[in-house]
Amino acid sequence: MFPWNKMFPFPKEYMKGESPFKQADVEKWMNKAMKLPDPPPFMNSSDFFMQSFELLDKIQANKKKKRKPSFQPQIYEGHNEVFVKFPISADHVLDVKTYYNSNTCFVENVPNPGNKQTIPLPCFVKTTGSKAIFKDNMLEIRIPKETKTSYTKVPLEFLSKPNISRKS
Repeated sequence: MFPWNKMFPFPKEYMKGESPFKQADVEKWMNKAMKLPDPPPFMNSSDFFMQSFELLDKIQANKKKKRKPSFQPQIYEGHNEVFVKFPISADHVLDVKTYYNSNTCFVENVPNPGNKQTIPLPCFVKTTGSKAIFKDNMLEIRIPKETKTSYTKVPLEFLSKPNISRKS
């Protein structure tokens, strides 16, 4: 009959019948708790909260240790080029594969064979004219910046005639 009865998340049988908590039992538990001289250790709020914060700090410190990636490239934006630099040993430099699109650089087999790194670039770059230089155990990728930006006019379409008059 009433719509809120249908939306109640528990079945009707759950509410009918006996409750798991009897009035006499609850009163007995409350009286027993009130007669205790000190609250239980978990009820000591300052210690409880301090322990919670200490535990949270430990968990966050462990996450930071685990989260630190082994591949951290240095990305610089010059006037005409974008530079991506990262350390690599001379033994692995021939295994590295690099390619890019207009705003992302991809590096394969770094730091370990089979790994693929995605490096977002700070601006749009040209699709030609890039070069990579290996020197002092650092691989530097230079990619020319795109200076031309394309603009496209968006046509304005009216679904109904607007009441706009132009002032000259």
